[in-house]
Amino acid sequence: MKICFNHLLLAFSYALDCVEKDYCYISHFHGKRVTYFSMKMGEYFQLNQEEINHLLACAILHDNGMSEYYKDGEHLDVNDFLKVHCIAGERNMNYLPFYHHIEDVVLYHHERIDGKGPFHKVEKDIPLYSQIIHLADWVDIHYSFKKMDPIGYQKMLNDIKELEGIHFSQKVIQAFISTLTFEVIEQDLYTLNYELKNNDYLIYREIPHSQVLSICQLFAHIIDSKSPHTRSHSTGVATLVSQMAMYYDNDQDKIMQLFIAGVLHDVGKLVIDRDILEKPAQLTDCEYTYMQTHAYYTYRILTDMDLGDIVHWASFHHEKLDGSGYPFGKVGDELDFNDRLMACCDIYQALTEKRPYKEALSHQKTIEIMRNMATMNKIDGQIVEDMNKIFGD
Repeated sequence: MKICFNHLLLAFSYALDCVEKDYCYISHFHGKRVTYFSMKMGEYFQLNQEEINHLLACAILHDNGMSEYYKDGEHLDVNDFLKVHCIAGERNMNYLPFYHHIEDVVLYHHERIDGKGPFHKVEKDIPLYSQIIHLADWVDIHYSFKKMDPIGYQKMLNDIKELEGIHFSQKVIQAFISTLTFEVIEQDLYTLNYELKNNDYLIYREIPHSQVLSICQLFAHIIDSKSPHTRSHSTGVATLVSQMAMYYDNDQDKIMQLFIAGVLHDVGKLVIDRDILEKPAQLTDCEYTYMQTHAYYTYRILTDMDLGDIVHWASFHHEKLDGSGYPFGKVGDELDFNDRLMACCDIYQALTEKRPYKEALSHQKTIEIMRNMATMNKIDGQIVEDMNKIFGD
């Protein structure tokens, strides 16, 4: 598959921001601003195209471990929480095919150069990328760029300079001051998406299936970690739909595309409040209506990823043939075969999983329920029978 990896990550950053917002109340587009600031500082250090690509990937994913450990923030002091989520984030970065270029960047992105950060590293032991991201992250959390004027900008610079030798090195502060003038910030933050999607550092390349699979595992782990109740749901759906795709004699590219759709079908759940995702009982009608919005957010996030058919295969998994589904109320003629296949795989996986409010159902009971849904013109009956044939043994 030929893709621009950082385009995928930029679209994913909205979902990551929603997870982080649960804990530290950051503003929207935090990940994109941190990425933009990091890109400008990378230019100061004259990093080449490949190096800036790696820096941007780390900047977008700098807090990817938050989905796994955000609840620990209620019980840990600041340094301990930063340490825990950095370890989780670094572990996730191992999924990336170019990890050896960026080892320890996410792990140390909260380190202070005076050695008083989570891991007590000093400047010489902290990767430059980590130092850049630390400053970019710090300024975006502490200042509102939407309302910033020249006076506020100067105050920010003064505050940063006061932390020289404590939080930040002189060279990284100089990189920020030199490249991120008030005029640059004022102009470029209004066109942030354009600046990030139309710069000279984006690389489109053919990625072998093995590497696409590894990247998908990263996404799936982040998505499923938002709630322990569905820890393996995304990978389960992806596995089911790819097995069915093989049964239907699809080529390897189509099988991989369907696997990606399965991995990403619930990315919108990263936007949903954690209290709803982790409620140990059935949802009320109002809560269920709110939960349904996750399918719309999946559509919104994946549309920004520019993934072609993968967008609707993933986003329409709660649509029904009779038009009673969501988020768009599609009817049978508007749902292609793989839309229908994804819906059936999602239902099968959900029914055969244990949840706080129900036990896992057997294959036989699951197929019985799905046959009933097919009789009611909710899902595709032929696909149900094919799933019974494949998974019934």
